[in-house]
Amino acid sequence: MVTKIPKILFILLFALILRFWQIDRLPSLNPDEAALGYNAYSLIETGKDEHGISWPLHFKSFGDFKPGGYVYLAIPFVKVLGLTPMAVRLPNLIFSLLTIYVLYKLVLLLTLDFRLSLFSSFVLSISPWHLQFSRGAWESSTALFFILLGIYFFYKFIASPKSIYRYLFLLPFIASLYIYHSARLISPLIVLVLFLLNFKLLIYSSKKLIIPCLLALIFTIPVFLSFLNSGGTTRLGGVGLMADTGPLSRAEELLNHHGNVKLINRAMHNRRVLYALSWMEKYTSHFNLNFLFINGDEVPRSKNPDMGQMYLIELPFLFLGLYSLLKSQSSKALKNLVIIFLLISPLASSLTFQAPSALRALPMVIPLSILVALGLSEVKNEILIIFIFFSYLVSGIYYLDSYYIHAPQRYSFAWNRGFSEIIPFIESQKNNYQNIYLTDKYDQPYILYLFYSKYDPVKIQSQIKLTPPDKFGFSTVAKIDNITFKIPSEIPPNSLVIEAADFQLSGQSFKINTK
Repeated sequence: MVTKIPKILFILLFALILRFWQIDRLPSLNPDEAALGYNAYSLIETGKDEHGISWPLHFKSFGDFKPGGYVYLAIPFVKVLGLTPMAVRLPNLIFSLLTIYVLYKLVLLLTLDFRLSLFSSFVLSISPWHLQFSRGAWESSTALFFILLGIYFFYKFIASPKSIYRYLFLLPFIASLYIYHSARLISPLIVLVLFLLNFKLLIYSSKKLIIPCLLALIFTIPVFLSFLNSGGTTRLGGVGLMADTGPLSRAEELLNHHGNVKLINRAMHNRRVLYALSWMEKYTSHFNLNFLFINGDEVPRSKNPDMGQMYLIELPFLFLGLYSLLKSQSSKALKNLVIIFLLISPLASSLTFQAPSALRALPMVIPLSILVALGLSEVKNEILIIFIFFSYLVSGIYYLDSYYIHAPQRYSFAWNRGFSEIIPFIESQKNNYQNIYLTDKYDQPYILYLFYSKYDPVKIQSQIKLTPPDKFGFSTVAKIDNITFKIPSEIPPNSLVIEAADFQLSGQSFKINTK
């Protein structure tokens, strides 16, 4: 007897191919990934991070403090595979695939609709938004898995209050706090709203929740204390909404227009009001159709050329799915989940001056995938189904062409292209020159040097020195051994100079000069 293979396995296999193909070299490793990988390597070799701190919960990186969860997840992979892009990216690849599976299980649990569950997981599996952050060491994508897993465990607990899930459902939410900054706002809000929506049942089961809640509190305290004591709040100062001085300057400009400033003028042109309006604009920008379907994020690392965060073919099905969700009475739990997930997901991003942000608002991809799947499930006409299939096929080919061909050329500067080749060359010439100068045009070259040279962590711990922070609160390392990560105006004799090249014309990031 032949066993029927579940359709979700075919979706997961297809998702794996899309995410795994050339993951070791495309996109090029960026500095944040290099920092995660090198600190995992440093912990393996010395039990300390690059700054000599033993097993921290927050890692000081470029003057910023990153939650350490992903570093610890990467340790076994770096231990087995060595310090390579593949080793650093595999944890997120695995959790990204698991996110697709958990979404399938969650929708099935809430609706008992296999077709809708498969559609939801398929839409997520081919989503440009989710793919973009599955093919790298993106903590946002890994944190999303734990948030979604927490939601799934919560509804399993609701379905069976006496089950083991009453002890488990809070743990994934807590794990997300250790992995990514934005989860520290999103996870608690989702838990709060889920509790409010199921208040009567939770009151009835309150005695069963005492121990799980106490355990959750205990596990949350370390990350909270580390966030405060390790300078984690500097992140807010660097990229937070208040780092944008635009509303403050605008308030001063408007007050100056009045000449004789009175109390009523200050009330009308209060900077707090302008910051509130700025926040509203940033929050709603995540629902802008231009962001979602046409141009996408402005940050090159977070997008593909000439594409939005979703396929344009999905636009009508998004609205059809929203209509279907609002009029349907079949699954109140799914309706509540989609709405609260969609409204909460952009909050962390909206509190920064870099909005809309595809990276920080990544959780939006879950409710949007469900809505598109709801719209697709409404289609019954065979001719229209064939048209949709070919439209998705063309969209997918366009995406692959954009990602694999055009993005490496157009955005090579953003992905620090060429470091994997230039660093081994620098190492081979290190003893032949008194001075080596490497351009600082590309972001944080020192950490990429540490990564690709597999620099001895003991040596860097004894000499690392960060530059004063810039206006966004970020620092760098100016020099390691005889390598200076900046090109001076006057080059001394016996120097090797590696400058930035015109990557858009030549496809190369560096050019080499000697003196």
